[in-house]
Amino acid sequence: MRKIIKPFKYILNKLKLLILNAITKVRQSIRIQLLTTFILCAFLGLLGAKAALSFALNINQTAKIDYSQGMQEINDQAKSAADLASNDNSLEAIQQMIESENLKLEMKQSALKVIVTDENGKVLYKTKQVEEEQINLHNKIRNVMDFAINHPLYNYEIPAIKQSREEFIAFYPLTLEEKNLYFFVSGIPEGMVIASSNEGLIPLFSAIIVFTFSFFYITKRKMKQIEVLAEGVMEIAKGNLAYRIKKKGQDEIAVLTDNVNHMAEAIMTNIEMERRIEKQKNELITNVSHDLRTPLTSIMGYLRLLRDERYDTKEQYDEYLKIAFSKSEQLKNLIDDLFEYTKLTNESIILGQQEVCINELLDQLIEELIPQAEENHRTFNKNFSEERIFATLDSEKIVRVFDNLLMNAIKYSTGDGEIFVSLERKEENVQICVANESNEFTSEELMSLFDRFYKKDQSRTSVAEGSGLGLAIAKSIVELHGGKINAKYTEGMLQFNIELPITASGRNYAEAD
Repeated sequence: MRKIIKPFKYILNKLKLLILNAITKVRQSIRIQLLTTFILCAFLGLLGAKAALSFALNINQTAKIDYSQGMQEINDQAKSAADLASNDNSLEAIQQMIESENLKLEMKQSALKVIVTDENGKVLYKTKQVEEEQINLHNKIRNVMDFAINHPLYNYEIPAIKQSREEFIAFYPLTLEEKNLYFFVSGIPEGMVIASSNEGLIPLFSAIIVFTFSFFYITKRKMKQIEVLAEGVMEIAKGNLAYRIKKKGQDEIAVLTDNVNHMAEAIMTNIEMERRIEKQKNELITNVSHDLRTPLTSIMGYLRLLRDERYDTKEQYDEYLKIAFSKSEQLKNLIDDLFEYTKLTNESIILGQQEVCINELLDQLIEELIPQAEENHRTFNKNFSEERIFATLDSEKIVRVFDNLLMNAIKYSTGDGEIFVSLERKEENVQICVANESNEFTSEELMSLFDRFYKKDQSRTSVAEGSGLGLAIAKSIVELHGGKINAKYTEGMLQFNIELPITASGRNYAEAD
């Protein structure tokens, strides 16, 4: 039993899959949808025409009476009798016909009139219902011919039957026993009712109406979708780039809707980016102008004092000169930082990468900064992984990142001044963390730390004058290496986290260790 059912299940599953694929194809192609809609509407139009046809036939039905068969029977009887008489050269066959018709008349049945005349129209033989003894052959023959010309089928519509029913006359000339005779057979032919119908234009109009209505009804939803798309495009064209068109279906219109939404999103992103770049450019000009003017004003002020000899002692002269030189160095550092940041933000920059042991690089840098840390009463607390971790880096630029973070920690730490530096490997990356005690940072301030020229409110900290470009430069360098950098503030500790990818050879070194 299972062997019998199994093939049917297989065929059923295949058929189900085929139907699902067909429905998916229809949903994904507006061309197939239109073709399917047209075929369906045409089918409905044919059904409507068929339904209207039966109704139209009942309305326009007419009936007619066909006398042609009765006329043919009368003519056949006359011809048969005439042929027998001609063959026998005798009136016997005609006389038998007359007797037969007389017998029908006596039995009160429908009987034909039979007349045989000579060349002068004198009636020689006739049936009982004929009263004429003499007829006008000319008029009689003319009537026969007129009737044959004007009523070839002898058809009449039912309403005119009683008024138009006429006698049919069959005429045959005979030559019997060297005498010219005329043989007339007449009678009312039997009619046959024939019903006929004329459907007219009702089925055609019905088919057109049903097709049009069904087409508009079926395509109503699709047209609504097109209208929504057109309205959405118009809204986006007016400048409302945040407007999104609602997607419906899976066909080309749905794909077009997605594309329009993506286009609006891309345009809005580009405009926002252009605005942000323009804003950053303006801020850059403002900040650079301010930061360059501040030390330059001090330099000019002290140089002016020296030029005008407005000092009392040699010590005061040396002090003014020292301050002017310090401000000049600050100005040079600011210009160097600005130049470095501009180079790093240039997409065409090429890194001088080489394989470096991060452990040794960071350890060496900390050792170099110990004297400065001690001057500021700071100490380093290292927590490095025992394995040697290698990465392909531009060592000069990465040193600048570490140096910036460590110098910031030395300058801006609070509390007991302990600076925590950790290094560890996590999967395919190396993570470096520099943390120190600090005044509180809000989430907005943390997000702005890596912005150009950002400086925390100095009224709340002991921050010395700086360029405000150090962390922005550090972020650019880390991102150029394919890494990430972020800042967190938890439990009084400001923490900078750097994540850099390690190299394949770095992995091999770790395995060897």
